[in-house]
Amino acid sequence: MTAQTLPKKLNKEPLVDAVFEIRFSSSTVASNVLPGFFFAKLGTKEWLVDPLPVAQVPSQIRSLDPNLRYQPLMRIHWDNFVIMIGDTALAVGCKMPYLGWIKFSERIAKVVELLMDTKIVQTIERYSLKYVDMVDGENLAKQIQRINMDIRVGSHTVREETFTVRLEIPHDNVINVIQVAAPATATMPDGQVRKGALVDIDTICNYQTSDLSKFTDELPTRLDAIHTENKKMFFDCLRPETVEYLEPIYE
Repeated sequence: MTAQTLPKKLNKEPLVDAVFEIRFSSSTVASNVLPGFFFAKLGTKEWLVDPLPVAQVPSQIRSLDPNLRYQPLMRIHWDNFVIMIGDTALAVGCKMPYLGWIKFSERIAKVVELLMDTKIVQTIERYSLKYVDMVDGENLAKQIQRINMDIRVGSHTVREETFTVRLEIPHDNVINVIQVAAPATATMPDGQVRKGALVDIDTICNYQTSDLSKFTDELPTRLDAIHTENKKMFFDCLRPETVEYLEPIYE
């Protein structure tokens, strides 16, 4: 599908998670500065902070372990969104139900603007946009049939067997990290359990720059570009009959 033919939305919404992340180097540990700064600037009446498990790991170990360096240490609830803060990374997530790209991108831009206002960022390393969807089906075979992929090991074609696949697909200046698994489950904030085939697409742009002013000016365009790339990749992962099953709405 081209950007012009992508559905505007789906009546049968399969989305279970949406997160934007930016990684950077800084003059000080971001997790020591950002919570208080955001609290003062955002002025939200309801300010709930959840510590995350990685916060229990000593900072010296976090800084040396590449698997921990960018992990969030705390989660701040900001009405229908969350801000996740790490030592050298910042993420914005949208709670479900998803409010749409326009509102989500506005919140992302606001958080990145505040991050730059702290004056602690020295260089941008990368930014990414991740969407996680759960495509349902009455049984495992049907879930697999709804994904636009064929898996064969030797002479055996996967039709109703449990599987997990991860691959990286480069395109232009981004990398799409795609994970597909079936069966999978996701528990929603309201306690509802969603089951189906997991389609997890993380679109990553490795953009290293110290020109923070230019990056901020270009951010709206960059966000729209990475969002379109992710969305195209998602619909390319679905068979045409699956798209119709999800009841697409076009402009």
